[in-house]
Amino acid sequence: MRLSREPDHARPDSGADAVITLSRGDARSVYAVQVKSSMTLTALAHGRYMGTDPLLVIGDRITRRSAEAFREANIQFVDAAGNAFVAFDGVFVDVRGRVDPVAHDRDNRSLVAGVQEPNLFSRSRAQVIMALLAWPELIGGQRREIAAVAGTSLGQTHDVLKHLTAAGYLSGSSKKPARFGELLDLWTAAYSTGLGPRLHLARFSGDPGRPMTTEQPAYLSGESADGVDIARPATLTVYLSSWDPKLAIVNRWSTNPDRVPNVFVRRKFWVSPRPSDEDVTAGPQNAPWPLIYADLMAAGDPRLTEVAKTWRARFARPDWS
Repeated sequence: MRLSREPDHARPDSGADAVITLSRGDARSVYAVQVKSSMTLTALAHGRYMGTDPLLVIGDRITRRSAEAFREANIQFVDAAGNAFVAFDGVFVDVRGRVDPVAHDRDNRSLVAGVQEPNLFSRSRAQVIMALLAWPELIGGQRREIAAVAGTSLGQTHDVLKHLTAAGYLSGSSKKPARFGELLDLWTAAYSTGLGPRLHLARFSGDPGRPMTTEQPAYLSGESADGVDIARPATLTVYLSSWDPKLAIVNRWSTNPDRVPNVFVRRKFWVSPRPSDEDVTAGPQNAPWPLIYADLMAAGDPRLTEVAKTWRARFARPDWS
């Protein structure tokens, strides 16, 4: 593979550190390069890349967790140890598991001596971001209301809004959303290893097509959500405020270790600003649409990935560029 650097004026004001062309045979692609001392989604979110060329992130070392998140978000990268994810015009490079001791030591020293950027996608911050993605009308409103919807403290909510503004995702005195499509991509990529596992309550095997019986509000997600174009869902994902062991008995869910789990119970952390969404008598309802999208993407099933793209197109606002 060959690399050539484009003139520095090739992409002015895009936020790229350099513009390069990668080529192999007749295949070629122009990339905007960002150099990151910390190769994480949070560092990338603070990068303010405004160009249209695909992004190539370069740095000393990427952790296995960050590498998986980058791949899920289709963000290409190369680190000093030789780990890489690059794909263009039939060229595909995917190198994993390499460790550079020198880079590792340098990274450890930087953690002690330097100031780390806050993790924009930690559990509580990810909850606030989900609330803003699901109900953008909250933006510019009272922070106390945002905190109540997201299930976070007022201080945590203030902190997230501050960092979103600094990263360029909220702009102007009215705090209008900017680049929320990009924010959704990064939030979704971080969900499967961040917020998602922290919401786990229980898992079982059962019949996903069997109507669920519950005395508390239940919120469906993933391929079992209402309106997702799946004729026969293979899994059931449901969010509940609390877990009652009787639910497994009533719904005939099994913990048999010989059967693959396909019923996933997770903790509901949000309170919808729309009263109809919290109607106890309405029966199972859908979880907020970004959660459904994230659960579909986290499944790692190409079939569900295509369904997720359709789902996203239904709900994401056209101005989320």
